[in-house]
Amino acid sequence: MRTIAAIAAALLLPLGAHAEPVADAVAAGVPAAVARQVAERAEGRGVPAALVLAPVADAARLGVPGELVADKVLEGLAKGVPGERIAAVARGLGERLAEAERILRAARQAGLPAPAERRAALTDLAQSLQAGAPRPALDDLLSAARAARTGSDAVVAAAHSLGELARRGVPPADALPLARALAGSRGPAGDPVAVFDAWRAEGGRDVAGFLSEATRRVESGRKLDGMVDYFGESADKLQRSRSEERGERGADPEKGKGLSPAERPDAARGAVPGLDDAARGRKGGKPPRGRP
Repeated sequence: MRTIAAIAAALLLPLGAHAEPVADAVAAGVPAAVARQVAERAEGRGVPAALVLAPVADAARLGVPGELVADKVLEGLAKGVPGERIAAVARGLGERLAEAERILRAARQAGLPAPAERRAALTDLAQSLQAGAPRPALDDLLSAARAARTGSDAVVAAAHSLGELARRGVPPADALPLARALAGSRGPAGDPVAVFDAWRAEGGRDVAGFLSEATRRVESGRKLDGMVDYFGESADKLQRSRSEERGERGADPEKGKGLSPAERPDAARGAVPGLDDAARGRKGGKPPRGRP
């Protein structure tokens, strides 16, 4: 390590007083070009290079790509944020990334396939932790993925959804059953956060109802597409099966599966009020079977 630091210092002599912190960062595992860029930007802003390079080097020592923390430092420098604040934010990011790395390590130890993009996975997990998702909840996602034999990508996607829902005011404990279902899902269920946003935009307010319906769909292997009621047929703006809405028995669970009202071929497609009743009257008044 001393040899690496000495070589780096020799190559970076043009940086003058900043050569030592740059060499220390390189010795910790930060790419030389990245360390030098941070030092030069810091010098241009009147910020001590050692101050903002320290958290970058610390992250690298913890096995985290230093570039991820360096990007945050460069962002702060570009915005003119005070050096002390930049260092504090970068240090917090490095700690969350280190925790994310430990989660991925636990996934590997559990036999789960590695994520396709390690840096993206680290970033998503760190953002989930920052949003308020507790480590025990993420461990639950690991357990669900291990039981279903999915993979690290499923855990990361579920953690990302858990964090983004937390940012929207949904307590992680409430969203955890949905996140567990996502972590154990082998097929693409869809983006629950995007569906949640669309549901909210339509006036949806019953968060518990939304989470329950979304969890039920994922657990049964259904996609979340078509879950939002854009046609105003339900009070809670959710598309549910007719059997669930009316307590019917013997309803066909596959009929109309995952379709919006306009896509379904039966009388539940959401015609103009009054026409549905007339159509049903011609059939003896029996309600249609299938999902809305």
